[in-house]
Amino acid sequence: MSADSPTVDLARRLVQAPSPSTRERPAVDVLIAAFEAHGFDRAWIDEAGNAVGVIERGDGPTVMLNGHVDTVPLGDEAAWPHPPLSGDVVDGRLWGRGASDMKSSLACMTVAAAQAAERGFRGTLYVTGVVQEEIGGLGARHLGATIPVDAVVLGEPSKLQFKLGHRGRIEVDVHLPGRIAHAAKPELGENALLRAARFLQALDAAHLPAGGPLGASTATPTSLVSHPEGGRNVVPGEAVVTIDYRNLPDDPPEDVLARLQALDPDATLVVGDAERASESGEVRTTIPGVNPAYLAPGENAYVTRAREVLRRELPARGVAYAEGTWWFATDAPHLAQRGAVVLGFGPGEEEVAHTTRESVSVEHLEIATEVYRELALALLAGEPGA
Repeated sequence: MSADSPTVDLARRLVQAPSPSTRERPAVDVLIAAFEAHGFDRAWIDEAGNAVGVIERGDGPTVMLNGHVDTVPLGDEAAWPHPPLSGDVVDGRLWGRGASDMKSSLACMTVAAAQAAERGFRGTLYVTGVVQEEIGGLGARHLGATIPVDAVVLGEPSKLQFKLGHRGRIEVDVHLPGRIAHAAKPELGENALLRAARFLQALDAAHLPAGGPLGASTATPTSLVSHPEGGRNVVPGEAVVTIDYRNLPDDPPEDVLARLQALDPDATLVVGDAERASESGEVRTTIPGVNPAYLAPGENAYVTRAREVLRRELPARGVAYAEGTWWFATDAPHLAQRGAVVLGFGPGEEEVAHTTRESVSVEHLEIATEVYRELALALLAGEPGA
């Protein structure tokens, strides 16, 4: 694929449009213009700020190609090999924030949908670019509640591998009590930091559920704060440990909290919610501190069709077929809330997402565009089981 192909051109323009979470409108506008330029039947910005494009061809299945337009912050711009908003193509790779995670996927999907329409299908094909994925998924939650679909192809980076789901995420603040005293007379108090150390040792030794395609639950301490803050000569009266817990479907939140509570019965566990609003303020919602696990059903016609397409199309393009699960959380549970099957496939590399090395192979953009086209055509080929 040349650096001026329709897919690469759109991917570059998306990367060049700054779109940090809650301020995605520049990239949304680029995507809406692309839908219109590629002959979509309708294109609009919904109440949450998502970019929605649709190609309608009568009765048949409804399929969605989906990605998010928001990005994490740029970070230290001086640390980037190429400017993060340049969209530079160097040595066969497109560079910039969102190149891998995941504006390039949306560019591939847009071009692929237009190509699928040229080939002909029956049914409805959406391409959607959602907002606020990086901070709780307001856009996908709204989309999943308002547009019923049969199957979703989610373009999170996967190195052109088939992804069938991911573990859930629960962020837990563990408040560990102590008793304040002067640091020169520590025996008058109870040091909450020492209590936190005992808790962390117990957590490290805990046996967590494991097994199945998603691997194992994990509990990662990510923060430790003592109170009173700044009290350098004070025995801390409280310590708060934040745990990033990634759970399997058969390791539900209530079991997770019971397991953590057992490590210190006097601890107070808090799973916080977050209030989010769309950029326009039109949609407001409470984002729970629990992001569910997702695993596509094993016996399902859409999964089978997608697997057949990828097993055929990838080796034909010099890419070995592989499938597995993502090690990070995605919008899949939100998109699946009305029963849709979510199938993962993307051209980017997970390891460079959120880093100053973020980039994507131009060759993989060409392959992904062609494979998205074939996936759309296969998933739209009649009702499951027909």
